[in-house]
Amino acid sequence: MNFLSPWFLLGAALIVGPIIAHLIRRATRTKVIFSTTRFLSASPPKLDRRNRIQHPWLLLLRCLVVGALAMGFARPYLKQELPAINTATVPQSVVAVLDESASMQRAGLWDAARKKIYDLVDSLGPNDQFALVGVSGSVTHILTHDQWKQTGVGDRAVLVRSVLADRKPGWGPKNLDAAIETASTEWEQMSENVNAVTRKKIVVVSDFTASGQVAGLAGLNWPKGSEVNLETVTPTHAGDAGLQWLGWSESDTGLSLRARVVQSAKSTNTAMSVQLRDAATNEAIGDPQKLTVQAGDTQIVIVPVPTEAAKKPLRLDLSGDDENFDNTLWAVHPAPRDVTLTYYGGHAENDIKHARFYIDHAVAGWKDPIVHVTAGESASSASNAKTGSEFFVVAGPLDAAATETVRKKIAAGDFALVLLNDPKMVDTAAALAGESDWTALQPAQKNAMFGQINFQHPLFSLFSDPHYSDFTHIQFTQPQSVKLPAKTDAVVAAQFDDGSPAVLEVPVEKGRLIVWGSDWSTSVGNWVLSTKFVPWLESLVERAAGGAQRPVIAEVGDAARLMGGEPTQWRPLSAPEGAFQETTPTLPGVYQVKQGDTTHWVALQVPAAASNITPMPIETWEKLGVPLHAQPVTTATPIAAPIGEDQTAPKLEARQKLWRWMLLGAAVLLALESIYSLALARRAEHNTNEAAA
Repeated sequence: MNFLSPWFLLGAALIVGPIIAHLIRRATRTKVIFSTTRFLSASPPKLDRRNRIQHPWLLLLRCLVVGALAMGFARPYLKQELPAINTATVPQSVVAVLDESASMQRAGLWDAARKKIYDLVDSLGPNDQFALVGVSGSVTHILTHDQWKQTGVGDRAVLVRSVLADRKPGWGPKNLDAAIETASTEWEQMSENVNAVTRKKIVVVSDFTASGQVAGLAGLNWPKGSEVNLETVTPTHAGDAGLQWLGWSESDTGLSLRARVVQSAKSTNTAMSVQLRDAATNEAIGDPQKLTVQAGDTQIVIVPVPTEAAKKPLRLDLSGDDENFDNTLWAVHPAPRDVTLTYYGGHAENDIKHARFYIDHAVAGWKDPIVHVTAGESASSASNAKTGSEFFVVAGPLDAAATETVRKKIAAGDFALVLLNDPKMVDTAAALAGESDWTALQPAQKNAMFGQINFQHPLFSLFSDPHYSDFTHIQFTQPQSVKLPAKTDAVVAAQFDDGSPAVLEVPVEKGRLIVWGSDWSTSVGNWVLSTKFVPWLESLVERAAGGAQRPVIAEVGDAARLMGGEPTQWRPLSAPEGAFQETTPTLPGVYQVKQGDTTHWVALQVPAAASNITPMPIETWEKLGVPLHAQPVTTATPIAAPIGEDQTAPKLEARQKLWRWMLLGAAVLLALESIYSLALARRAEHNTNEAAA
């Protein structure tokens, strides 16, 4: 029992008063006059102390009255509530959420989490329903309520232990909101199997670090009588240091790997080091870097990567930390893509009057894709030996053989651009598109501008932002347009200001043909001198190379983003001769992926948020409206509601109101004391009268 105003208990010291009074015997009030006493002088009566308490039962009543009043004014309350009446008769629908995220890899957490699940199962009754889900990025049904129901009562605890015996925590993020939402839907399925009212409960077993995602619980509709219990597990080591991926740095000195060392506030190890290794052979690359990272601090490390190691899968290890789950980074440097730009037109590289000159200067220095410009006449014999994608620029008429070669390349998936620098080029464009009835159309105005541009089309989507969509300064002095037939696959991406087509795109089986209604030179316009020319060309060549280069480094649980939704097969670096698997990996490391006929390396990291082991405040759950301490559903009114960690002493005391019972007891004792005192007084008076008689 606890007291809200314990200083009132000092009033219990007043019990000393009745005790002293009962130890002192006063002179008798009965006076007997003898004839000889009239000659004596009167003197006051003397008190007589006795060794025996006078009227002990009356003393006990008076002491109890004083004690009850003192306790009543001290406002007592109980921390341990009395159990609700008939609660055991109400069946429970319990869904346990087991955190299997990366932070649960810390020492001591997994065994403690499984023990909490075992204790929970042991406490369930024969009529209770149970289901178990795990969360590590995605939500997994470890044990369904149907499996629980189909198992005998005596074998259910064994069933739970068997499904968790060999299970280990994963490496995904802590998506607790998704897991709790899944658990709440389990209640609906459980209610179909039970006709009676059930007590709905979700028990979440986790380390509840700040990296947990719970924002999705905002506004969730919780059934009446439901509650969520948070069972926290504690790791063996309070601190942790982790590595977080930042990216690559390229400078004149070469390639470097950038990472961040994150130290938790309770870490005790400050002396650390990082070592770069070959991920395939585990051989050290360079010397280790020594670090000193204080508790609660972060430090960025830059690790030089030798040129010969840049093309290899790499690994960066952190040493000096007690928790190793987040002490390794896996890295793969993306290999630049090669694109062969084949130019047909017979123009020299340094001829500023033609497009070849401006294309050569525009693609110079590109890092991805790397463009190799070659003349179509000299490239035809070596076309079969080229690797990577091929992009064609047709700035002059093609003979039948070259037309057939380019068209086959386009149909196989390559891109081609035709510059309409002459009306005869319309026939070349139509032949490459595989269509007929294309007619050269001279625009009504000699000097033309873009009149309308479809910024939703891939050719111009780069400039869809209003800050970059101004094309009014671009002019064409020799525009050339096309009159398309009624039935065509060509799509107009831009028009001249007279409404005639300016830029077309035609799908040709797997590839694309782009038709530009002018030449690329300063003599026929200022397009190649504008700030939009190089970004537009780079965007087009990038499309020809397969689109924007996808990242090759991601976190576990986000591997599907690397693949862009395309069918992918995976093979770990540790099994270079093994078979490719279609299952997306869930472990950090380096993997070889296969998409179609191409293969490349990707690296999966431990989620960076897993290194944030700061405890999540309980207020976070309360603000989201999660019923952490709901009233239990019973068949009778409970004596008291369950106590939660958020209940304060005044709330408990105000709800229990034990002081009323104390004061009522004091009143009853005072009445008994009065009755008993009156009885004693009457008995003493009766004895006095008899003595006088």
